[in-house]
Amino acid sequence: GVRACQPQALPEGLQRKMLFPHLAFRNVKVLTNWGPEPIKALPFTCRMLGTAADADAVKAKAPEGKDGKYEVVLPVGFPDEGTFEWLDSFLEKNPEY
Repeated sequence: GVRACQPQALPEGLQRKMLFPHLAFRNVKVLTNWGPEPIKALPFTCRMLGTAADADAVKAKAPEGKDGKYEVVLPVGFPDEGTFEWLDSFLEKNPEY
């Protein structure tokens, strides 16, 4: 609920492109909120991802899970130990991901 820094302008090369928000932390617990309302009142105004205008977001229909169950793959690897090569190989064999 506390702003860490002032807003930063997007570089020109990223404007009008689809962005994929992601977080990278170590030894902490992170809670993400993709809903329409903030979990806690903020001292500034911003739109939540859940209320993004259709023109500002790309929506994709989630595939139905097998037997009503979904599968999540969380690759874990060490830097410079072949993680990207493994991911490329995995995606070639499993294009549905």
